[in-house]
Amino acid sequence: MAERWPCRRTPLAWWALAVAVAAALKWQFSAAAASELEWMLQPLALLLHAVTGWGFARNASGEWESVGAGMVLVKACAGVNFMVLSFLGWCWLWRPYGFPRWAQWSPRRWPLLGAALASAWLVALGVNTLRILVIAHWQPTLEQWLSPGNAHRALGLLIYLPALSLQWLLVERRHPARAPLAAAGLYAMLMVLVPLLTGNAALQPARFAAHAAFLIGALLPLWLAFHLCHSAARLQRSAAKRRGSDPVRGRSP
Repeated sequence: MAERWPCRRTPLAWWALAVAVAAALKWQFSAAAASELEWMLQPLALLLHAVTGWGFARNASGEWESVGAGMVLVKACAGVNFMVLSFLGWCWLWRPYGFPRWAQWSPRRWPLLGAALASAWLVALGVNTLRILVIAHWQPTLEQWLSPGNAHRALGLLIYLPALSLQWLLVERRHPARAPLAAAGLYAMLMVLVPLLTGNAALQPARFAAHAAFLIGALLPLWLAFHLCHSAARLQRSAAKRRGSDPVRGRSP
């Protein structure tokens, strides 16, 4: 029998609140200027300074600039999109089980949403610091084959996708092959589908088209490869179980 995703039911209030927090975080990021993202950019500048020694100072636009490194931490450097996905991963890990009636869920579990948000913030800071360091060192080399925009996206994907896969591996430890599938699918959904649904894609259609084409072109083959590997492994396990349970084949000669 084919494996199925766990069907244990979770109270609706948990996911209603989790999705509401994720949507609010995404909306705040979309509408905010760099000066309104100090809660993310300033810790990122401090962490980069601790790791590399680069000195950052806030400029008139609310961005964090390092003259010595020739780098400016703009709004897009905040890593909030990654934080949203990380937050949903922690919510999945710490979800309470029970009947899907919100009245049966104790409010004492609500602080877990705060813990999920704090954990996602810390993870996003660490992963985003690594992403910026990789981009600073390797983007000039990659631009020999790709445009600057696609080189930037490729290196970001090279860091974000394994990091999300590792987190989902923690979430679904019994089914490790599902981790990259979930990571790639959720990343594509947030970065391509959500802007289409909210209308943000129409604000800069040419830029969004290039962004979406690159992500789909990179993620779709990876997702298909992960899916084929997962399906092949599942078929092998099913065949092994059938052979082990066969009274004739399982009998020693």
